[in-house]
Amino acid sequence: MSKKVGVLIILITGLVWGLSEIFLGDVFYKFHVPFRSGSLTAVGMALLVISRMVYDRPGSSLGAGVLAGAIRCLVPKIYLCHLVAIALEGFTFDIVWSALRAGERQTLRRAWVAGTIAIYSGFLAFGAASIYLFKFQKWVAGGMTGVGAWTLKSGSFGVALFIVLAPVALKIGRSLAARAPHPIEDRVAP
Repeated sequence: MSKKVGVLIILITGLVWGLSEIFLGDVFYKFHVPFRSGSLTAVGMALLVISRMVYDRPGSSLGAGVLAGAIRCLVPKIYLCHLVAIALEGFTFDIVWSALRAGERQTLRRAWVAGTIAIYSGFLAFGAASIYLFKFQKWVAGGMTGVGAWTLKSGSFGVALFIVLAPVALKIGRSLAARAPHPIEDRVAP
């Protein structure tokens, strides 16, 4: 697959993820849907699975996450914390997916593990950034104990939702990869 097509896949993934954060997130906030961050993160992880099934290159998930975060942080006004949170999710997913060689193996188990680790570690990293970088009073007051409790609660909801979304994401990703103009290496699906 050419680098131009790969960049296009990263851009589309980041755009769709960013727009889902804006529109789906706004619906969740308007109707006070519980576990909004966990739900949005699960959707983002599913998009990253699809993307990596089509274009499995280290750094691509981080790129999509930075773009999605940049899009989200600009609407309705600039919130750098959104950029940091979403970019951290893309970064952690990228590291774990690459380390597990999940794109080569294409197993549901590896996708689940990559998404689960990314969700929990991304939540923890964002909580720490909220305390030490942004110094949000609510987070500072709760400390890392509060971050841990939030991570377990919201992160676990995100993981549970991702476990449901991952098989669908794998199927969509495999289908798109099969239709790609120049398939990545010959892969064997389990």
